[in-house]
Amino acid sequence: MVHKKSLIGVVTASVAAFAAGGFAAAPAFAAGPSAGPNVRVTVDQGSKYVSADQLAGGSYTDGVLTRCGIDRRMQNEPTLAIDPRNHSIWAAGSNDYCAVPTVGDAWAGFYRSTNGGSSWVDSLLPGYNGDTSAQGTSSPLAAQVAGGALAAGDPQMSWDGAGRLFYMGNNFNRGTENGASGLTKNNTGDIWVATYSPAPGATGTATDGSHYMRTVLLATNTFGLGSFNDKTDLVADPATGNVYAAWSDFHGVTGCNEILFSRSTDHGATFSTPIKISGGICGNQGPSIAIGRDGHVFVAWEGNTGGALARTPGAVNGAAFVASGDFGKTFGKASLALTYTPFVSAQFSGNGARECGDSPFNCPTGQTFPRFDLAGPSLAADNAHGTLVMAFQVEQPSGQGQIESVFSTDGGASWSAPKLLAAAATGHQFFPWVTAAGGRVMAAWYDSQGDPNYSPTRAPCNSATGATSACLNVRFAESGDGGKTWGSSIQVTNTPTNPNYEQFGGRLVPFFGDYLTLAAQGGTVGVTWTDQRNTVGAPDPSGDKDGADVAGDPETGGTCTSSFTACFDATGGLDQNIYSATVTP
Repeated sequence: MVHKKSLIGVVTASVAAFAAGGFAAAPAFAAGPSAGPNVRVTVDQGSKYVSADQLAGGSYTDGVLTRCGIDRRMQNEPTLAIDPRNHSIWAAGSNDYCAVPTVGDAWAGFYRSTNGGSSWVDSLLPGYNGDTSAQGTSSPLAAQVAGGALAAGDPQMSWDGAGRLFYMGNNFNRGTENGASGLTKNNTGDIWVATYSPAPGATGTATDGSHYMRTVLLATNTFGLGSFNDKTDLVADPATGNVYAAWSDFHGVTGCNEILFSRSTDHGATFSTPIKISGGICGNQGPSIAIGRDGHVFVAWEGNTGGALARTPGAVNGAAFVASGDFGKTFGKASLALTYTPFVSAQFSGNGARECGDSPFNCPTGQTFPRFDLAGPSLAADNAHGTLVMAFQVEQPSGQGQIESVFSTDGGASWSAPKLLAAAATGHQFFPWVTAAGGRVMAAWYDSQGDPNYSPTRAPCNSATGATSACLNVRFAESGDGGKTWGSSIQVTNTPTNPNYEQFGGRLVPFFGDYLTLAAQGGTVGVTWTDQRNTVGAPDPSGDKDGADVAGDPETGGTCTSSFTACFDATGGLDQNIYSATVTP
């Protein structure tokens, strides 16, 4: 059985076993992987979102859910998990902006498929503003919402071996500057984990992950000084039933932000007091968890030296790593496993901005692009071959962004030299995700290879004159030897997308999320990603002609002055969606 990042049941018995060998021979592979049809997960046009109560056979609905089925708004940062005991049952989530007109902000979408991702039922995590269901009012998120934390997102999912699905994310307000710095805001909010189980008394697996049970809080933001819990990861171990969670606790301008870790040994009913696992490292964000048998838990994340904000001369960035041998109860000392120059969006702005759009968010280079500065690593354990594998996005000397990978055969005590995972002469690559199943390590990422306007000094899908285009795809590759070598990549998406549509910040800047997700159980493999194929653009002949303006925006002659109104529903200008596809190994 496999969760999203490691192979359960054939995981090494100890760190020493990684070095000792003694693993089963890899199975024979077919000629190569192939991608299936692209399926729209978030059907918010002429459709209907259902409540958690309805997913479990009840009847509750409300105006928020009704509006979500028709409003054609944005969804991004998808998560995906495949049930290890029924590979036809998939669960996904996202930052879902369908609730903006009624709730006032994005919420955590929850989507379920019973046919291997061929079709989906869309819903929301209980507890949103306006949710008067029994599930919603009993959620601790309801009190947070009442206090102004209207948003929920950063979703991550994982199944245990008994039909329970665990769903992690954060809940927050957008924060108000407290006068000290733009980095120092007064944030309310929390880190949460929800549990969805089979129906009470159910036999078989058909209702796995359909019955909402509860939401518990793991941490809350400390008000003021920029404290903000963010950048989550969650893994459930089907072998033990333990649930492991990690996230970034940002501290604004005061001290080093931390990676915190918590675990549940009672199926998500309670979680341990969070412990800091990033001691000695700063700039910590984006944890990625892989688990092993006999108590081994591994966590990797992006970190740096040099103190808060890496101000010390000679500071370096890299992949931080730490291991536990006692089921996540304690961890060894964290270290930078390797250093690299991250490929980040700020290199294209000319003024250090993370994203660029229309004034006042326009940049000296004249380019338009979303942020893509969460630069890895993603971690997986291929226990059939006794390796740990990391992938991360690296700026090459030319400025091109490429995915590099490393592997370890000794449980992370040492790592191989970095190599390009899927070298491409043109295009940028970013947001890698790796997983392991069935004796394979698999990777998926965004890729702009084939962009006719490509230059290593320009952001993806930007021309020399600042015009944007649809050039971004999702690609996939796999390794049959524990991540030591990789086969040729394939394209998963059947049409390219333009990630640069200006749908956020008053339709002035793009946002494409911080990740896609790859999941696998045995030979069943799925990918979810953010996609703009349904977005309706609009020409701006008297303006910047960046090709990134959307239908309904007054800048292009539209009449939609606010995304909080119904005006945008019919235009399609905000219609960013989540898509999924199967990949046959």
